[in-house]
Amino acid sequence: MNKHICRVGTGRIDYRGHAQQTVLNTTIKSGSGLGKVFAPTWDMVIASKRGEIDWQTYTERYQALMRDRYRQNQAAFLEALSCDELIVCCYCKDTHATTQHCHRYLLVDILEKVAQHHGINFERIGEVYNSR
Repeated sequence: MNKHICRVGTGRIDYRGHAQQTVLNTTIKSGSGLGKVFAPTWDMVIASKRGEIDWQTYTERYQALMRDRYRQNQAAFLEALSCDELIVCCYCKDTHATTQHCHRYLLVDILEKVAQHHGINFERIGEVYNSR
């Protein structure tokens, strides 16, 4: 039997995706539906942009927020992980190779832990880009 594998990647907000992908806008500014479940709060975003909190604090707050949202809406996390290929998007530039200071990278780590907890096969596919 072929067991489902959820392949998860990250992309910029303008990523268009293709037919086999579910592209989620995970921003507080314009995210909707399932994507909004994974968005940080306005307070977190503004504090980070103003330099009022460091990356460690942002990470701790985002992880705590996702734990709360998981407790409140586990079905949303499982819905995301039911996709064959899930791309989580936001406005941040691709910082993966340098700083990883973006919630979409934190979210992939969180989704991987949820997948492991539920026995869902998980594969990271990294940052994706629109074809030129």
